[in-house]
Amino acid sequence: MRDPFKIDQSTCISFSGGRTSAYMVWRVLQSNAGLPPDTVICFANTGKEVEATLRFVRECGERWHVPIHWLEYRDAPPGFAVVDFSSASRQGEPFEALIRKRQYLPNPVARGCTSYGARGIVNSTVWCCSVGRARRFQRRRAMYCQRRGMRTLSETGAATCAARPSQRR
Repeated sequence: MRDPFKIDQSTCISFSGGRTSAYMVWRVLQSNAGLPPDTVICFANTGKEVEATLRFVRECGERWHVPIHWLEYRDAPPGFAVVDFSSASRQGEPFEALIRKRQYLPNPVARGCTSYGARGIVNSTVWCCSVGRARRFQRRRAMYCQRRGMRTLSETGAATCAARPSQRR
């Protein structure tokens, strides 16, 4: 049986800043003897996270000696900004900018944070993929990847897609 945390091509790990997301990152690091080449870990800050979450994200990167790319939504191209612990928004600015652009609040029917905010920010990076999503997202992720001309890595058991080699920078 293939190790679902073994990574063998360009991958972006979407790290939520929560415990189960941290566990997923830790398992990836264990299975690959560190962070594999062409693998990035992204944290999409909404500006609404509690301070303890921001400290936890920073601490995970420091303890495990891996770079975690902090991203925030921006209404101007390229659609995100790279920040760090000290420059991360803490007053909800990225979230408010998203609401202004969409002109409605996220709700169970139109989940703006999931579809456009955090996931949209991570998907707009060079590597468009996600590891460790729940099973219910696998079909949606596969359709998303196929529409954008990306491969689906269903053999990992996680909802994962990676840019074709011609799309990598």
